[in-house]
Amino acid sequence: MNKEKINSVFLFMVDNLIWVFVVIALVVFSLISKSFFTPYNLVNILSRVAPLGLLVIGQSFTLITANFDLSSESTMGFTAMVAALLLASQKNGGLGLELNPYLGILIMLLVGALIGVFNGVFITRLGMNNFIMTVAMLMILRGATYAISPGKSVNFLPPEFNWLGGGSLFRIPMENGKFLAIPVSMFFVIVAFLCAYLVTKYTRFGRDMYAVGSNRQAAEAAGIDSKRVITLVYIVSGLCAALAGLLDAGRMDSATPRTGAGLIFPVQAAAVIGGISLFGGRGNLVGAFGGVLLWGILDTGLNIAKVSPFWIEVSRGALLLFAMFIDALKVRYLRRVAIRKVLASSTIGLKDPLHQVE
Repeated sequence: MNKEKINSVFLFMVDNLIWVFVVIALVVFSLISKSFFTPYNLVNILSRVAPLGLLVIGQSFTLITANFDLSSESTMGFTAMVAALLLASQKNGGLGLELNPYLGILIMLLVGALIGVFNGVFITRLGMNNFIMTVAMLMILRGATYAISPGKSVNFLPPEFNWLGGGSLFRIPMENGKFLAIPVSMFFVIVAFLCAYLVTKYTRFGRDMYAVGSNRQAAEAAGIDSKRVITLVYIVSGLCAALAGLLDAGRMDSATPRTGAGLIFPVQAAAVIGGISLFGGRGNLVGAFGGVLLWGILDTGLNIAKVSPFWIEVSRGALLLFAMFIDALKVRYLRRVAIRKVLASSTIGLKDPLHQVE
C-alpha cells in the first residue's frame, strides 16, 4: 500500500471516528441502565437534539469556510421571541396581534436571514474579524431578546406554529399497549442534515465553500467570489438558527429570554468532534450529525445514570477539549503530509539532469 493510500485511509478513519464513539456510548449507557436503550428514550434523544442539530448545520457551513458564527444561539432565542410576541395573545405575554402562524414563521425566518446578512456584510465588506463580530452580535441579540420580552415566558402559541417542534407524524403501537409517537422534529432534522450534505457534496456552492476554507487567496485566483460565499454561509447559519428557535419554541409551547442560551459551546463541540475542522476546508455533514447524536447520548445517558449536574458540565467541557485535541492532531498530520510532498517534489527536481548545476 503506497503512502497516498495510507494517508487517505488514515484521514477517512479520523473523519469517521465519531461513529465509533457513538456506538461505544450507546453500549456503555445500555449496560448502565436498562431504560436507556428503549424506543421511547432513543426517539426522545433525537427529538431533544433537533434544535442543536440545526445550529450545528449552520455552524458547519461557516466553519468549512474557516469562519465562526458565535451569534447563532442568540439568533435562535431572538427569532423565537419575535415570533412568539407576534403570535400570542396579550394575556399570554404576547403583543396581542395574534398574527397568522404561517406569517409569523415567515417573519421569523426573514429575521434570521437578515441577521446572517448583517454578519456576512460586516465581515466581508468592512473587514471585521468574524470571531469578534459574531461575539458582539451574540451579546446584542441576547440583550435585545430580554429588552423586547415581557419579562416572562410567552406561551400558548398556535398549534400550527408548534407542529414542527412538538407535533408527531404517526404513532407506533408497542407491546405494553401504549403508543410511541414519532415526532416531526426527528424527521425534520434528519432531512435537514441530508439536504445540507447534498449541498456541500454535490453543488458548486459546496465546492466553493471548501475551496474558500482551504485557501481563500487561491480560491479567489480561481475566480471564486469568496465574499459572496461567506455572506451566503452566514445567511444559511441565520436561517438554521431561526429554524432551531422554531423547533424549540414549538416543543416547549413557549419562548423565553433564555431560549438557546448556553448552546454555542455544544454546537462547536458537536461540529468539531464530528470532523468539521476549525481551520476550514475539511469535514462533512454526516460526521457533524454523529457529533450531535453523541452529545445527545452523553447528556441523556448521564442524566439517566443520575450523575451530578456538576460532573455532567465537566463531561461537556472534556468533550469540547477532546474535539479540539482531535482537530489539532488532524491539522498537524495534514501539514506534515504537505511538507513531505513539497520535499519529495524538490528532490525529484534536483535529480532531473536539467536541474543539476554544472
